[in-house]
Amino acid sequence: MSHTFDPFDLEAVLRLVDELAESDADLGVLLDRTADALGRAVGIRTVQGEVRTASPDDRPADGAEQAAPDRVVTRELPGTGHIWIDTSGLPLTEAETTLLLRRLGIAAKVALLAQGSPAQEGDTALRSVVDPTVDAETRARTWLRLGLNEASTITVFALAGPPGAAGAFVDGLRGLTPVVLHAPIGTVELVVAKELDPGDVPGVPVGARAAFAGPCPSADAPQAWHLARTALRFARPSTRARGPYAVEEAMLVDAAGLGGYALLAETLSAEQIAPVPDVRQLGRLVDDHGDDMLVCLEAVAATDSVRKAARLLHRHHNSVAYRVERAQRYLGFSFTEPYGRTRLFLALVLRRLQESGDLYRADPTAGGTDGSSTEPPAQ
Repeated sequence: MSHTFDPFDLEAVLRLVDELAESDADLGVLLDRTADALGRAVGIRTVQGEVRTASPDDRPADGAEQAAPDRVVTRELPGTGHIWIDTSGLPLTEAETTLLLRRLGIAAKVALLAQGSPAQEGDTALRSVVDPTVDAETRARTWLRLGLNEASTITVFALAGPPGAAGAFVDGLRGLTPVVLHAPIGTVELVVAKELDPGDVPGVPVGARAAFAGPCPSADAPQAWHLARTALRFARPSTRARGPYAVEEAMLVDAAGLGGYALLAETLSAEQIAPVPDVRQLGRLVDDHGDDMLVCLEAVAATDSVRKAARLLHRHHNSVAYRVERAQRYLGFSFTEPYGRTRLFLALVLRRLQESGDLYRADPTAGGTDGSSTEPPAQ
């Protein structure tokens, strides 16, 4: 039996919609009760493409939105989809129709959010604030839902590592910041911390890579996420869970220090790097003599002498010199010749980018909401 208000009482319909939202009615109940009250078909199409419709007295409503576009009014629900009502014969002004759609749209969003877990909704919201395709108004509203605003100062981290690493990293930040949020994006974890000095980060879990951008205004979150994710390609797996870390250890990389090297991460894929002779020989060297050789060469590239590299590594000078000689034979050039140390450093940088190539494919926001990748194709 239809529950249409006769004569039509807009206030009564609005009260019904509000009461359904306040009582956490599910989406099906909301649409059915509203359709009965209006005596007209209503429906919603979500951003995932799901279509839900209802009509009075259980009459078929499928296709009503498309069948009578001249009498159907719709309202966009940012990040959710759009709601529609068949208004034919309803004694409503344009302003009243807009008000009805707005209230019904709010109730529908509440119902849809209730269908998913709070954690899933939080993840979705956090992903949306770093998505460059989301409009500024929607991003601002989402920040408010997350407990921040566009004037808040944030630091954006990108983290990749073994299971549990992200949780341990976030736990280490709690108590240092009033707000810390995190969500997985592909194989990379997005972490946003409010009013945090990156120098206060206690450490990076063993085996995890980490990078950051900021502090910056939260309005700049999409750019900060892009920079942090770019910097992550230069990070090395952490060897100890507590800092502080020296710059040459690259266990917590600051995007602000990349300079022109960021261009390499943004334009070179692992497949493009693989044929570089110095990178291939460096790979052979590490395969034959272990990661300790790589640690030694990183120190040599970061200093201007073998003796300084030995002090940095807390090793005997002869031990480092022996490894340098072996590495020079593999790579085929002297590290002390003009630009030799620079060439070594470039080979080490390219190796890092080669090893982290999969991380650049991990961000669905990089190419927009369709999840396409911005990584350049191999040539």
